[in-house]
Amino acid sequence: MTITTNPPATTRSDTWLAYTRLFLDYLESVNAATMTQRTYGIAVQQLGDYLRRQGMPADPTRVTREHLVEWLRHMQRPKTEGGQGLTAQTALQRYRSVSRLFAYLVDTDEIRESPMAKMKPPRVVEKMVPVIAEGDLKRLLKAVSGSGFEERRDKAIIGLFIDVGLRISEMAGINLDDIDLGERELRVMQAKGRRPRLIRFVKETRSDVQRYLLVRSRHPHADDDALWLGKRGRLLASGIYRTVQRRCEEAGIPPINPHKFRHTMSHLYLRNGGSEGDLMRLAGWRSRAMVDRYGASASAARSRDAHDLFSARRGL
Repeated sequence: MTITTNPPATTRSDTWLAYTRLFLDYLESVNAATMTQRTYGIAVQQLGDYLRRQGMPADPTRVTREHLVEWLRHMQRPKTEGGQGLTAQTALQRYRSVSRLFAYLVDTDEIRESPMAKMKPPRVVEKMVPVIAEGDLKRLLKAVSGSGFEERRDKAIIGLFIDVGLRISEMAGINLDDIDLGERELRVMQAKGRRPRLIRFVKETRSDVQRYLLVRSRHPHADDDALWLGKRGRLLASGIYRTVQRRCEEAGIPPINPHKFRHTMSHLYLRNGGSEGDLMRLAGWRSRAMVDRYGASASAARSRDAHDLFSARRGL
């Protein structure tokens, strides 16, 4: 079962669903991102379903710390033992989402204190996410070196992914008016937080986009506002994902999830001497924690490079 931002009408006994509706209406009123609304809504619904199955309170104002501790255990318990078998990272996301519900209930005077006030979130062991090998990036770009419409489009997309590490939803949402080739700037409306940001791209990327625009002008849907076109008009995120997978296969390299370009861009940006503050603005992050998370993938390699430059043994 999935939850929408407009749950069905409730009855007197649908206390949990009634509070869910109020919470989701609140999120919409403060202009929370659509994905945030959905993520929070799913977590709240799953908690309500669990409490109901266990005969626990179906009223969030009566939920206690003990109820929530049992729920956290259930989420992370292996499926073979009757749990959900979720990863610690997913359990943490559910924890944070549900905490927002109880914070809302405190703010609206429905409860005096959140039952999560003295709880500790699930501990997540940081996993090293490998970045894309530079040789694979070169082979991928070579696989789209033709002069046809799709080759030029795909090279421009992949080049932009490598250059500035866009989220796939941001890539799919680019319109013609968002890109300024003269200034080499791209305006992006990021899905998280609905905040616009202005990004500079390099001359190599400008050349790829310019060559694509030349063939795009002859496309049947050339009048469409979307920058990236497919056979039926705007190329959606799903189409961009499939495009990357197909080009990886043609290049003879392992499949690449487009989000890995974001990890790779962050690593190479820092390795090449970019500042963490500039990286935060480029990527659209508000938290320094995101720099640590995305930059950690190859921090050991960067530290080895730094040692070669800054070792006390140099010059002795």
